[in-house]
Amino acid sequence: MRLTTRETQVLQHLANGLSSREVAKKLGISYHTVKSHRKSIQQRLGASNFVHAISIAMAEKLIEGDSWH
Repeated sequence: MRLTTRETQVLQHLANGLSSREVAKKLGISYHTVKSHRKSIQQRLGASNFVHAISIAMAEKLIEGDSWH
């Protein structure tokens, strides 16, 4: 399943360790928008939780795999 460009950006930043509030500030969007993107990402990837979503995205090379610590 493909993610939108914005969802991919949000996911990459979260995988890099930023908090949702930090991602919102960095991307110039609201905290609630980040939360909405997180929910959408999880649903699109069929993940049971957000950590699972990051794992799936890394496995499918949707985000940089070496960036998650």
